[in-house]
Amino acid sequence: MKLWFSKEQIVKVNHLLAELTRSNQYTESLKLFTQIHSSHTLRPDNYTLSTTITASANSRHVTFGNQLHAHAIRTGLKSHSHVSNSLLSLYAKSQDLASVQRAFAEIQYPDAYSWTTLLSACTRLGHVHYALQLFDQMSHSNVAIWNAIITGCTDNGHEDVAFHLFLDMHKMGVKPDNYTFASILSLCSVELLDYGRHVHSVVIKSGFLARTSVINSLITMYFNCGCDVDACQVFEEAEAALCDHVTYNAMIDGLVSMDRSEDAFMMFRDMQKGCFNLTELTFVSVLSSCSSLRVGCQAQAQAIKLGFDAYVAVNNATMTMYSSFGEVIEARNIFERMEDRDLVSWNIMISMFFQENLNEAAMLTYLKMRRAGYEPDEFTYGSLLAALDSLQVVEMIHSLLSKNGLMKVEVLNALISAYCRHRKLKWAFQIFSDLSYKNLISWNSIISGFLINGCPQQGLEQFSALLNTHLKPNAYSLSLILSICSSTATMSHGKQVH
Repeated sequence: MKLWFSKEQIVKVNHLLAELTRSNQYTESLKLFTQIHSSHTLRPDNYTLSTTITASANSRHVTFGNQLHAHAIRTGLKSHSHVSNSLLSLYAKSQDLASVQRAFAEIQYPDAYSWTTLLSACTRLGHVHYALQLFDQMSHSNVAIWNAIITGCTDNGHEDVAFHLFLDMHKMGVKPDNYTFASILSLCSVELLDYGRHVHSVVIKSGFLARTSVINSLITMYFNCGCDVDACQVFEEAEAALCDHVTYNAMIDGLVSMDRSEDAFMMFRDMQKGCFNLTELTFVSVLSSCSSLRVGCQAQAQAIKLGFDAYVAVNNATMTMYSSFGEVIEARNIFERMEDRDLVSWNIMISMFFQENLNEAAMLTYLKMRRAGYEPDEFTYGSLLAALDSLQVVEMIHSLLSKNGLMKVEVLNALISAYCRHRKLKWAFQIFSDLSYKNLISWNSIISGFLINGCPQQGLEQFSALLNTHLKPNAYSLSLILSICSSTATMSHGKQVH
């Protein structure tokens, strides 16, 4: 229906345009602008134009955005900062750095938003060094500009640069805000836990514990560092009004990672009672951690009720849950009902069939996966290595892994175990020795290999070497070494392990 406006209605029209854009009705926004533009009684102003450019940017309608750019130049509306900045965002979201640079060059007096948009566009497209050069040319008094360059370095793997920038920011007297703290805390791994605790203390002194994003970042940092007690303390001390669905998701995911499945499910219940929006991540975390089939079925029922059974990741987590309880038929039914599948879906089914000794079904699923156009990854090969008995197949998979560069520690651990089973201990130990990073499974695999191949002394030596690392032996490690001690009658070592 054609809309007719008088000139005095421009404010109301702009309000309607803004409402359409805020509610993600971008096509309707662009249609409305076209009607305004074609009206003989109404002339778009700078607010009309900037809102419509935003709609074009969010809908990735670059052609329409280019026309708006031309209109902005022709009418002189480009001189308004929010119009020129909206154009920057348009080209940044379309990942067109050359157009971003041209649009920026047209701005006579760029403000902080202009600079941050330019920096963010550069780093998002991987031009970090160019962004750093630009950063050196601009005023360093605005925290938003620091946040843009720190976040850009963080997202592109330049953690050291991000840390140095954070220190420089402090030296120059620019106070960090919640976005700064969130970026820096995301970098604090186990090795930088002490620094993370220092940032936590700065957060408290600065009063930013009243910001939800900072609370969420602290919880995530502590869980990533294995400090579940500290993470739970941050959560418990936070005011209830400051916790959102991201907070609860961080808690559930963190508790799952620490094998505290019952606590994770209780947190899920609290999240429901608090009327927080349950998300895809919520169900993926909860379904991955169910300690009983009954609890898993309850979580699945809730996911179906809320429509999350249409999400691939949720279906994958549900299949994983059923496979962990040996419910092959239930897992298979979900897989067959899925309209969309990814490589993870296929890997779950292949792994489950092998675990249940249904090797023929596993190989048929693998062949179907290949016919569907999916290339195996390290997890696919790991499942094959763990189950197949042919040394020739193991050697073939080893060759494929080397050829395709799939040399992650998880699949190399499976390769070590496979060679050990086939009494190729020399090959297994060579792979183990060449590992740049050895996790506990790597050590257990080679110690087990020495044990089953009648080389207990070498197994004992590797256990001693394990004790000199930062890793802690688990129950399986200790059972292996006790078996070695019993096979060699090494009572003194067995008593030490005890």
